[in-house]
Amino acid sequence: MTENKLTHVGIVVPTSFELEPYFELWPQLETICESPWQIYETTVGSGDSKITVQLIVSYIGPANAAAATEKLMNQTEPPQVILHGGAAGAINSTLMPGDVVLGRTVKTLCSQEILAVRQSLLLSASAIRYLKDGRPVHIDNLPADLNLLQAAELIATKVCSDSAPWDGPGWPKDMTKRASLATCGTLGSQDGWTKSQDELKYLATTFGVDTEDMESAYVAQIAAKHDIPFLAVRVVSNNEHTGTLSKEEILPAIGSAARRAATVICGLVDTLAV
Repeated sequence: MTENKLTHVGIVVPTSFELEPYFELWPQLETICESPWQIYETTVGSGDSKITVQLIVSYIGPANAAAATEKLMNQTEPPQVILHGGAAGAINSTLMPGDVVLGRTVKTLCSQEILAVRQSLLLSASAIRYLKDGRPVHIDNLPADLNLLQAAELIATKVCSDSAPWDGPGWPKDMTKRASLATCGTLGSQDGWTKSQDELKYLATTFGVDTEDMESAYVAQIAAKHDIPFLAVRVVSNNEHTGTLSKEEILPAIGSAARRAATVICGLVDTLAV
């Protein structure tokens, strides 16, 4: 984490559904920009420990996530830490709705066809690629900031311990409900929602990821470009190994997962402000 005194934190939120819980957790959130980006601000802590927090709604997908993160970096007082979170689908078949996955690392994902082309061209299988100071960076994954990860792990464990079993849609009908788990893992990102059993197995075995979302790796990439400590918090909203959400169930499941992700992130910011 930054060696300078922490005064500014940025949070990238994928959708308005995933933003909603923050208004309850931080009632003092104020709108500072409505167009073309939605940006909200609050202050956490007091005195010498006061932290200004800015939340930006990116919307779904890689381009939106990267652009929103860059927008935060171009504020008058850019963040010294970037946090990100929301709902995710389980690629690790043992993860269930409500489980919290802290991104120890993040990766970009791709289909078998695209991977075959990459390999034929001698490109990295799951390359994260960007220019930094004019030089190309090609890496397989991006790690979280270790201090942020360790602090968030304590908070996520407590949040899961204090939470009732998952009450949203998506829990397998033939499986007894258990307490939610908090774990550190690898988050995978691509512009899609994987439902095919064969594709789920391919992502799990080829990339070794635990979850799938559409933003985390792209937010992390911009944070890395700016040398900013980063952490993503994803909460499982669905497990396609065990069942598919109906259209009516998708938003309630995402909402329940988002509330838990926001609780962990707010708890982490509170800790940073102490």
